[in-house]
Amino acid sequence: MRAVGPALAVLLAWPGVAAAQTGTVFNRPGSGARAAGMANAFIAISDDGTAASWNPAGLGQLRKPEFSVVTTTSHQASSSEGFRTRDDMALFSPIAAAYTGSYIDFGSLAVPVTIATKPVTFQASWRRLYTLDFRENVQTLRTPVTPRGPPRMLLEGNSDTTGGFSLLSIAGAVKLTSRLAIGGSFNVWRADWDDAESASETLLDSDAPPRFESSQKHNRVRAHNLSVGILLTYPRWSIGLLRQGTAHGEFSGTGTGRSSRDPQPPPDSFTGDAQFPQSLGLGVAWRPVPRWTVAFDLTWDEWSRTFLDLEDGTRIDVFNGLPLEVAATRNTLSASAGAECLLHGEGFVIPIRFGAAWEPQGPRNPYTRDPVNFMMLAAGTGYNTNSLKFDAAFQYRWTSFRNAADFGLDPGNPLLPGAVGESASREWRVKLSVIVRLVDTERLHRTLRKVFGGA
Repeated sequence: MRAVGPALAVLLAWPGVAAAQTGTVFNRPGSGARAAGMANAFIAISDDGTAASWNPAGLGQLRKPEFSVVTTTSHQASSSEGFRTRDDMALFSPIAAAYTGSYIDFGSLAVPVTIATKPVTFQASWRRLYTLDFRENVQTLRTPVTPRGPPRMLLEGNSDTTGGFSLLSIAGAVKLTSRLAIGGSFNVWRADWDDAESASETLLDSDAPPRFESSQKHNRVRAHNLSVGILLTYPRWSIGLLRQGTAHGEFSGTGTGRSSRDPQPPPDSFTGDAQFPQSLGLGVAWRPVPRWTVAFDLTWDEWSRTFLDLEDGTRIDVFNGLPLEVAATRNTLSASAGAECLLHGEGFVIPIRFGAAWEPQGPRNPYTRDPVNFMMLAAGTGYNTNSLKFDAAFQYRWTSFRNAADFGLDPGNPLLPGAVGESASREWRVKLSVIVRLVDTERLHRTLRKVFGGA
């Protein structure tokens, strides 16, 4: 049973099949609770240990070594209701699913040095780009609305997805002048995730035995890309430019399954070349008074160039497994706006942050082609000293859209599905960041000299 739309799809292209994943937001912002509290408007700020995930040029602003760790707790929920067959002969009862999970999503070490009188910063980091974990147990009842409608049927399904996409990055930045910094990062993509799915359908007014299907799949992506950024800073304002390059790599999948029609089909597998889209970002930050910062970001994502080249020469859309010429995936322009106010105390700072964002998604249902646009509100605070920064943020996002699906075990045509209705997705995230700044670098140098026997 599948009632999944573009915002509910996982980044999976099993030939012609998209696995169920609730509430995945495919936008690619960086990490950190400070930025999250400002609704991800951070391209023109990027002045802490998470900088390279936003704009690698921002690393040029660091003056001391920094170690960063970020965690995320998220709750995703989806619902589908009002689904009716396209001929209006039957309707389906509402479906709802929810899942909560916690994970580490970022860790880094940034070290500033001086090379040829220029401030240079290097950073090594690990980042969870997409967490695909979701578990659902759903059922829906098909009920005829006319005497000529199909018989009553109970459809039940279980789906477990575990794993995600991670990035290993090496980044560097140089401050060319007191105003201008440039930076870049080389990012290695690593993705492994598993899908375990089962579904059954039972005719309620018949003695026919239930039908069932189940499958297990393992998916793997290996890719890489380059990101480059520019940051121009002045006392009261700054501008950041970012280009996340196209990621090229390999995709492979293996799967097994069984059904009431075929208890032991042969295992399936395939491989192909994968491409994930480039992204362009522009950020502006303004400091009207010393304690206030206001930021605004625009990000363009070329989702229509996200595809797989399979071994047989077929080029298919990553999100729905359809040929590119008929897939409904679109390019998007996202917008974020946020603000930060600093409340100073004796040796510490309490920040107050808030913001809002518009996050349109590239994937769309290929039949309804209804846009999937998330709205997001954010707020955050923290406790910052010269050597320790602790930040927390809360984000809430939501969307609803016209959706289409095939309910049941018989293969359907995604361009002409059996039922149409409304789907909605809700999500909240809590992000926590700890950034440790090594203020006494001379003490570190003395310790290293003792350890390694230097003079």
